[in-house]
Amino acid sequence: MKKVLSYGGGLDSFAMLLDAIERGEKPDACVFIDVGDGTATRDGEDPGEWLGTYRHMREIVMPLCAREGIEFVWLDSERYPVRDARSLFAWLEARKQIPVSGPNRICTTIAKVERFERWLAATHGEAYVEVWIGFEAGEEGRIEKDPNAGKGKSAQRVNRFPLHERGLCRCRCKALVERHGYPVPRKSACVFCPYGSARDWKTFARELPEQFARVVALEEKKPPTKKNGIKLSIMGYDSKKKRGTPLPVYVARPERAPRKKPCTVCGAEDRATKATGCGYLDEGAAA
Repeated sequence: MKKVLSYGGGLDSFAMLLDAIERGEKPDACVFIDVGDGTATRDGEDPGEWLGTYRHMREIVMPLCAREGIEFVWLDSERYPVRDARSLFAWLEARKQIPVSGPNRICTTIAKVERFERWLAATHGEAYVEVWIGFEAGEEGRIEKDPNAGKGKSAQRVNRFPLHERGLCRCRCKALVERHGYPVPRKSACVFCPYGSARDWKTFARELPEQFARVVALEEKKPPTKKNGIKLSIMGYDSKKKRGTPLPVYVARPERAPRKKPCTVCGAEDRATKATGCGYLDEGAAA
């Protein structure tokens, strides 16, 4: 059975790859699904992943895979469009929609899962494929309930969660990368992700002002809901007051020091955050 590592571009994916190489069980391929338009090398393009994520893959991950004889597949929007669009952002923009959080988030479904399933079907047909997914130890709930953990029907697949198997929480993933002497990549995510922290959004506004302005415009153009006439927002929506916080207001709020949370897996008093930087851009240190 072929082994395919679903490469998100962040710390979990990189740690999963390094651990596989270290223990001598390499995947046949690493597949990255780009939510951008394939040209995200500077500010001003369609917002996609953090620019440091792209650089980490190009400068570290892809050369590493080449040395280890692992195929690295970059699914771009030219061969695998986001339905009928060049990027996730363009798809949202055309429909005057904004990204939303929740288990049934459309962003992951149309920009990641559907395209990965199409590649699996085109590449492996009806053959069973073992797909590696980078959910950490301690994320059992995601493994059991996340609808985007790979339940597509276009290809035969068996899901595997190596980080969970190996007891690798985020802290241990970070330590693994550091032990190998590599820069630690931040969590992979769209720059306009509704799961981003306030610090992420402040960093986005400061480091990529042109892209941030496009996301602000996207939010402004989202029409009120038809049922209740509520103006939604990507961040800071108050369900009690039925009112959203526009992004410029959200990022202008005073910054709060993040609360320290112990790791439930390794016991570290200050759990490794999901905003760990890769060291390529200022967004790494500030996020």
